[in-house]
Amino acid sequence: MPTEIKDPGIGTQFDKNVKRMINADGSYNVERKGARRGFKDVFKYLLEISWTRFFLILFSSYILINILFTFIYLLVGFDNIAGIDPKNGPVFFQAFFFSIQTFTTVGYGTLSPLGVATQSIAAIEAFVGFMTFALATGLLYGRFSRPQSKLMFADNFVYSKFEDGHSFKFKLTNLRDVVLQDVEAKIICMFTIAHENGQSERKFYRLNLTIPHIEILALTWTLVHKIDEDSPFWMKSKEEIINMQPEFLVLVHGYDEVYAERTRARKSYIAQDIIWNKNFDTIFQSRKDGMIEFDVRDLNKVKDE
Repeated sequence: MPTEIKDPGIGTQFDKNVKRMINADGSYNVERKGARRGFKDVFKYLLEISWTRFFLILFSSYILINILFTFIYLLVGFDNIAGIDPKNGPVFFQAFFFSIQTFTTVGYGTLSPLGVATQSIAAIEAFVGFMTFALATGLLYGRFSRPQSKLMFADNFVYSKFEDGHSFKFKLTNLRDVVLQDVEAKIICMFTIAHENGQSERKFYRLNLTIPHIEILALTWTLVHKIDEDSPFWMKSKEEIINMQPEFLVLVHGYDEVYAERTRARKSYIAQDIIWNKNFDTIFQSRKDGMIEFDVRDLNKVKDE
């Protein structure tokens, strides 16, 4: 008999409109409204966005801050900046480049502030520039030092023959050219049970795996859940399994030798992701020089049983 487990932290009470709790990419199917926002949320956002967007935000902020100080300098009067000469071009651009020199503390010597007001503004801008570069440096370090999982899961999983019965198989590999050590996996299966009042309740089961732990992940790893007496899918037909509306949450974590930390990844599947009566194809082969080669783009390849 399969053993039901307690709520792993997802929740049990939902209405019928909720189709899945975890999105296919592993993110939560939840939108928080009224959540607290602050610097930590901005910091988290800047750590997680793409490098292109990150540098675009940094450069745009750099330009906007200097434009703001340029207008302040012009408001006080450009004649309070020694070296600005209308004959050398537009005054705005000369003040803008003076702002950049102050912000970056470069100071070429051709432009300098005059008077208490302009000198005070320049001192404030130098402090803002110092703090801005410190924050940018911290963000860069955080992005480089932050361990990022590069585990790739197959888009689908298969229902195939296994030993004297059948099984569900889930396949994954590591996209980074590094060997993960001490890798563990577990699969939590969720079922929706509809009640007469229109509410739905979630039941959770831990699926047994034939090999839940491996020492190294150098190639691919196929997680196999054998459908036996201990499986919630025991003696269930294809139609019955689909009607159960199962959701499979695959959780994998392993030790990354580069970052010297454990890295984690998750993936969610639903019944529509099952490929019936197929098996995953072997995607690696040996070369003449003795090396093993495989293409991660073939991770989704399946074959007939």
